[in-house]
Amino acid sequence: MSKPPSDFYTSSCGRVPLYRGDCEGIRDGLSFDAVVTDPPYGVGYSAGARHQKVRGKIMGDETPPNIAWMAEYPAVVWGGNNFCDQLPRSAGWLVWDKTHAESCRHSQAEIAWSNVVNTVRHHREAYHGFMRARDGWFHPTQKPPTLMQWCLQWLPEGCTVIDPFMGSGTTGIACVRSGRRFVGIEKDPAHYATAVERITNELAQGDLFLTR
Repeated sequence: MSKPPSDFYTSSCGRVPLYRGDCEGIRDGLSFDAVVTDPPYGVGYSAGARHQKVRGKIMGDETPPNIAWMAEYPAVVWGGNNFCDQLPRSAGWLVWDKTHAESCRHSQAEIAWSNVVNTVRHHREAYHGFMRARDGWFHPTQKPPTLMQWCLQWLPEGCTVIDPFMGSGTTGIACVRSGRRFVGIEKDPAHYATAVERITNELAQGDLFLTR
C-alpha cells in the first residue's frame, strides 16, 4: 500500500499519525477500525452573518463532504443530522446536553449519529467559562475531551479510531486518555498545527495506548 501524500507527526514514544490534507485523498491509504468525528456540515448563511466567517466547521455555500463511507465502520458522527442523505437511519443517537439556560441564544444540545448503540444516550456537561479555560479554546466548534471519551466507550476494544476532520485534535486527546490508538486528518494548516501541539503535550503526560 502506497504512503498517502501528507505530513505526519511522530511522538518520542511511538508514531501517532496526524495527516495534513483532504481526507478524500488520504484515508484510503490508512488502516483504522472505527470513526469518531465532527465534520463540517455545509449549512448556508446569509452574507455577512457571523457564522459564515468561522473556519473549520460551518462551510457557507461549499459542498458538504462525503461521509457515507463512515457507516461501514463503528462510527460516531457529531452533526450527523445534517447528513441524513448520506447516513442510514439510526436509533442510536448520542445527545450532548450543554446545560444552557432557557434564555441562552446558543443551542442547548448537540446530537451525534451513531451505529454503536441502539438507543438514545445522554451526556450532560457544561462547556463554557471555566470549562473552556480548563481545556483551552482552539477551534470554533471544539468539543470537550470528556465528551469524546464518553463516545469512545461503545467502540470495540482495542480498535484504532480515525477522525478525518480532526480540527484541534480533541478526539486524539480523548483516545490517548482512553488508551486507544488514533489516526487524525486535518486540511487546515493552522488547526493541524494546533492538533499536533495539543496531542504532543498529551502524549508527554503518558503514552499509554502505544503499549497496546
